[in-house]
Amino acid sequence: MDRRIKNIDTWRKHLPQKPRRMPGAYYSQSRAKRYKRVVTIIWTILILFLLQSIFQAKIFKVDKIKLINNKDLTVEELSATLAEPLSQSRFLIFKNDNYFLLKTKPLEELLVNTYNLDEAQIAKKFPDTLKITVKEKASYFMWQKNGALYLLDAKGFLNRQIEAPDSKYLLLEDRREWQATSDEIFSREEVDKINQIYLKWPELIADRLILSKIAINNDWTLDLYTNSGFYIKMDAKEDIVPQIEALARVLKAGTISGGDINYIDVRFGDKVYFK
Repeated sequence: MDRRIKNIDTWRKHLPQKPRRMPGAYYSQSRAKRYKRVVTIIWTILILFLLQSIFQAKIFKVDKIKLINNKDLTVEELSATLAEPLSQSRFLIFKNDNYFLLKTKPLEELLVNTYNLDEAQIAKKFPDTLKITVKEKASYFMWQKNGALYLLDAKGFLNRQIEAPDSKYLLLEDRREWQATSDEIFSREEVDKINQIYLKWPELIADRLILSKIAINNDWTLDLYTNSGFYIKMDAKEDIVPQIEALARVLKAGTISGGDINYIDVRFGDKVYFK
């Protein structure tokens, strides 16, 4: 054995060694990491506050509505409908009514479904306005049932509920015990009878009486109310046109006035009855 190698430690010390960690260096790295983390948190908070100040600034709060192409809808109705979705929170600290955060597509779908519209288009107008263009279904009548009012189209289908009577439309007061189970309020035959009165009245009667309401009874007899103080009885199960023509002849004779009678009954052909 070579006597120059005294023990194993003599040559092991010449092998590459792992660097030793100095206590001070470890402390410096840990402190640097904590400092970086704190700085990141502070900047995140500052950015959030900055974003909040921008996104919740009153100047960018959408609180104005410009309504275009409307016939029955009002700005007040739309404002009430949109109030809740606009006030909802976004990302916990923001509001949905901010110009930059607001998404218009869900609002369009809400209006179409709520008001039974053919179409609704919403465009944001900087910095605080919604420009809402609507395409409403054409309404011809108001239908009154159990104290509630609804608009109907020319085919007798339900458009939407309204809050108060509108003089643009003929009022149909439904006194039948029948209850609607779908949007089809009147059958094709029934609405044809109503349309005959609606179309023939201006042609034959309008210069003498203004028709304000048609009351529909269980047996489909009709009571037509006017501005004269009396009403007219008709039978929707029979041909409507001859009944209107009979009324026109009586009115043309000029022998009646509103204070003399309660109603005129034209349901029996050429025979007209007064009460």
